[in-house]
Amino acid sequence: LFGLAPALRAPVRTLDQTLRAGTRSMPGGSRRLHSGFVISQIAIAVVLLVAAGTLARALLRLSSLDPGVNVRNVLAARVALGPHALANPAQTRAAWNDVLDRARAVPGVKSVALADIIPMREGENALGYWTTPAPPPLNQAPIALASAVTPEYLNVMGIPLRQGRFFTDRDRMGSEPVVVIDEVLAQHAFGSSDALGKRLFVQAMGPTTVVGVVGHVRHWGLADDDQSHVRDQIYYPFAQVTDPLMPLFSRFMSMAVRTGVEPLSVVEPLRLALRGT
Repeated sequence: LFGLAPALRAPVRTLDQTLRAGTRSMPGGSRRLHSGFVISQIAIAVVLLVAAGTLARALLRLSSLDPGVNVRNVLAARVALGPHALANPAQTRAAWNDVLDRARAVPGVKSVALADIIPMREGENALGYWTTPAPPPLNQAPIALASAVTPEYLNVMGIPLRQGRFFTDRDRMGSEPVVVIDEVLAQHAFGSSDALGKRLFVQAMGPTTVVGVVGHVRHWGLADDDQSHVRDQIYYPFAQVTDPLMPLFSRFMSMAVRTGVEPLSVVEPLRLALRGT
């Protein structure tokens, strides 16, 4: 394409004579140098063509992968409570409920949830799990990415529900400890049998009951998730986090918001609504 410009400017009638004259007048050393440049240009062009083809194939493969979440019109941000809200666990729980209520009232917000880990962002809470009352030998338990969330998290992130149910407001302290697992963990832990109602023993949580199975989320990214050594995923209710751990969790909770408008347009209204909590 770059060669078209000078070619079109050259007189058509004298083009052949000009080229022949230039060839006759070119010394042998210059011809060899000129040929070397042409060969190098062709070689570089071939390398670039192969690299472009490889990149295009990789992009096509990645574009066909399902991330497991619907990121369209979703806003995620870290939220911190004021010191007065951390005075005691009851106050902390009430403050987080107030955060959710204030966020829901912002125009343009469709649903809102809290989570300690947001997919494809920083944050990791890997816990061992097992399916029998007797734990496996030390360091031999399978590992899962465990995330504390509020009931609307599934709807906000657009994660498909495969079986059972997700959390409700009835899943709180004092009620039966429950978890929702992803389809990868369900296959690893229970194989082809139904995972609903099964007992799952989770490190630092004790025995829990599986009430739902959801789709797998590529938490580590489209390209890296398949190679990650931790792919199994567990969700448990934020409302069932024990009182001693509530101040710790409150330091790194994030809020995920699904909007009916451009997400960035609700950033400032959300900031104003939540200020002082």
